[in-house]
Amino acid sequence: MSFGFNRGKTYGRKDAVSLIGEASQFHGDLHSPSDIRVEGEFHGLLHAAGEVAIGERGAVYSTDLRARELVVAGRLEGCVEAEGCVRITPTGRVMGTVRSASLIIEPGAVFHGTSVMFVPGEDAAPSTVMI
Repeated sequence: MSFGFNRGKTYGRKDAVSLIGEASQFHGDLHSPSDIRVEGEFHGLLHAAGEVAIGERGAVYSTDLRARELVVAGRLEGCVEAEGCVRITPTGRVMGTVRSASLIIEPGAVFHGTSVMFVPGEDAAPSTVMI
């Protein structure tokens, strides 16, 4: 199931954005060929070909979140895999496992879990850092 808001763009295109609005709750699996923004609450599997952004009031509880990039300004609990960068902003809280090419934890952010860094395109075993 996917939904989005139209900014003069066609649904299903890579430049569309799916939104889970503030005060909304979503339970289930969500697959998107584009970006996803979570301002409400999400529980389940979340896969996006683009960026996933969790707003300051947003919360994601996922055993399998996959995205090209991830920005967390709200709360995230679970397992994350990003092809590129995972960025936790000063208001962000992440509890779980993050597997990504890079991880940015800004001052004031909270990260409690495991970070597994990898170089895109390499098959070598990633190193694990406990924080």
